[in-house]
Amino acid sequence: MNVLMIGAGDIAKSHGRAVVKLGGKVIAAFDVNEAGLKRYADEFGCEMLTYDQIEENVPRADYVVLSTPPTKRLDYVEMVLKHHVPLYMEKPIGTSLEDAAKLKEMEQKYDGKIIVGFAHFYRPAFQKMLELVESGELGDPINVFDNRVGPGYGFRGTYFQPSWRTDPKLACGFTIESISHEWNLLTALCGEFETMSANVWCTIDNLPTYDTNFSGTMKIKKGGIATINASWSADLGGNFKGYIGTKGSCFLRGSDMFEFDEVTWKTSDMAQAETLHFNDSYKYNQDGVIFNIHKYFQDCLKNNKPIRTPLDEGIKVLKLSTLALESSREHKEIILDERM
Repeated sequence: MNVLMIGAGDIAKSHGRAVVKLGGKVIAAFDVNEAGLKRYADEFGCEMLTYDQIEENVPRADYVVLSTPPTKRLDYVEMVLKHHVPLYMEKPIGTSLEDAAKLKEMEQKYDGKIIVGFAHFYRPAFQKMLELVESGELGDPINVFDNRVGPGYGFRGTYFQPSWRTDPKLACGFTIESISHEWNLLTALCGEFETMSANVWCTIDNLPTYDTNFSGTMKIKKGGIATINASWSADLGGNFKGYIGTKGSCFLRGSDMFEFDEVTWKTSDMAQAETLHFNDSYKYNQDGVIFNIHKYFQDCLKNNKPIRTPLDEGIKVLKLSTLALESSREHKEIILDERM
């Protein structure tokens, strides 16, 4: 498939390599950083576009990948959807519910086909966990949790590298930018939430509006509770997700923040637990993680299959993050049926 890239930063390189590995080609790319765009074009042998050239090149693509900062999306999205070209949009879809509503209007106006880049949802280890839950063999949820910590952006007051994440003009914070993964994964496992109570905290002195730590407790609509504990302030990394059900339990463990190393499960009728090990590292093989979602998206496009992380999923996740920030700011529990 021929793919056009809008945004040519680090994650866009993994997108490009996935396209090539699948037998396709990056035909053109745009980025506001001219030096970065040149490096991208050199790697993929693609055309370098100016802003004014994006729309005229969109119809040449089988789909477009959008990986600009989430505050800068609306004009690009319309350039793509108005030509009825499918869109891969990196998460989060935006930083405000006003932008989310405009994106939904565009999707409906142009009958758009969009996948939101919740790449961790499509990783083999999580898919195994989800398979066990959806099979019913673990029963209904009692306690579902997601613990993910490590040294992230702003750790110990450093920015690691220049990034939109910590640019005061573009930053949206940990809760909107990264906890989006937790909302996506947990609701896939246990369904929607009834209530939410959350707290956020910042550990970057010179960027006090940028939260780097999150804790949330939710009641699950179908019964049971769910929790999230996440941090970009930890010296040690770890990833531990769990589903405790009425018939069995399943754990996904990782040795670092985004590592998916093993899935262990045991049901009431099993004599002992079973474990599957996965060579599924985001830290050392980001390209491989991104490959999974491109493979899935291309299969959906070629065979007209429904997409499991469509725009509506991105909108739901942004609403949950926005309400979590409100809960923390106003020290209150949010009744989600009234707000979603």
